[in-house]
Amino acid sequence: MAWCRAALPLLLMAASSARGGEAFKCFTCEQPTTISLCKNITRCKPEATACQTVLVQVESEYPFNQSPKVTRSCANSCIATDPDSIGIAHPVYCCFYDLCNSMQG
Repeated sequence: MAWCRAALPLLLMAASSARGGEAFKCFTCEQPTTISLCKNITRCKPEATACQTVLVQVESEYPFNQSPKVTRSCANSCIATDPDSIGIAHPVYCCFYDLCNSMQG
């Protein structure tokens, strides 16, 4: 019984820090957009679990002077591509807290 009293404050702190269905925010752009211009902030629906960034277009020819284009969104589920993969056409990046998808791409 004494361990219950000791554990109760820890459980209450954990419960108060959990989202509990509270929506978080992600940067979003539905159309392929240059990374620096994708600045829309969206409050995600409660069922969203991640912010997702998809690298849509990278310049593949010299002189490489264009910025990559991305789409960003709230996602109900997100499976990131393996960062060690070679030749992936559209890599997917996932993150799991407010506005975490600002610098990815």
